[in-house]
Amino acid sequence: MEWTPRLPWDDVPATVRAVVEERLGGRVVSAEPTVGGFSAGFAGIVTSSRRSFFVKATSAVLNEHGRELYRRERRVCQLLADHGAGVGLRWSADVGDWTVLGFDVVEGHIYDPGWAEDRELDEVLEALAARRAPAPPGLAPLGEVLDDLFAAWGALAADASFDAWPDPGHAAVDRPVFWCGLADRARAAFAGDELLHADLRADNLLRTPQGPVLVDWAYACRGHGAFDPVYLLLEVARTRGSAPDAALERVVRSFGCDADDATSLLASFDGWFTWMSRQPPVPALPGLRAFQTEMSAAARSWVRDRLAAPLSRPLVEEVPADA
Repeated sequence: MEWTPRLPWDDVPATVRAVVEERLGGRVVSAEPTVGGFSAGFAGIVTSSRRSFFVKATSAVLNEHGRELYRRERRVCQLLADHGAGVGLRWSADVGDWTVLGFDVVEGHIYDPGWAEDRELDEVLEALAARRAPAPPGLAPLGEVLDDLFAAWGALAADASFDAWPDPGHAAVDRPVFWCGLADRARAAFAGDELLHADLRADNLLRTPQGPVLVDWAYACRGHGAFDPVYLLLEVARTRGSAPDAALERVVRSFGCDADDATSLLASFDGWFTWMSRQPPVPALPGLRAFQTEMSAAARSWVRDRLAAPLSRPLVEEVPADA
């Protein structure tokens, strides 16, 4: 995967560096950029002789959407902290068109993006199941925060240039109606009141001696707890090149998630990543569209295999193609 290159610390504007040094209580003696993710700007551990912070900084010029995400993450982190679920945000600042966030440093490293080790995947899934918790009041619902996820097939249906509808495989149905119906089913099935991270990938998970630590909470929301592990397993499917069916079965059991609802969510991810991959390239995020294409392909393959299995009942009301 081609991660977004990090901006060197010395290329961050002097006004922004001065704010960080003020928070550090002294001049920066080291700045170590991290690897991973799709955020243009600086992200890394910045250290003075007195303390260290994990610093994220980006500007509207580099990536306007990314700056808005940082601002949303700031609001989410403050809300979580107000309700005893803080995730380490210590300070933030807006400097001109830049937004800067300073977090506690977590001693750990990101999980292997290839998910080669089953034990690493198992420990993350077990931690997610053990840490299920109610969402703090005021946190927006999943269907609002990720409305595009559930609306993507509809957006593609409205796009006259899109003709790559997947074959449901088991019935002759109106394809746009079928796939939009699965997205509607997923929207309803994964509504709920649990705290969700909603952007779970290897680069947003740190492996520590105390267990997995989730970082980058910009998309935090409330919904059904199974959403996070199903999303994570799609990344596993993409990187391994094969569907982690056994892991999904464990998630379905441990989270009380209907297996067909999990299929409908995977189908929604196919539509979402297909729709995003068709948008114009973002120069500051060179690997983003390729990543989205790979995620849609992984979701499509997995859903095709799941739909090929005998169905006890239709996933959605099936409208004949010639109706």
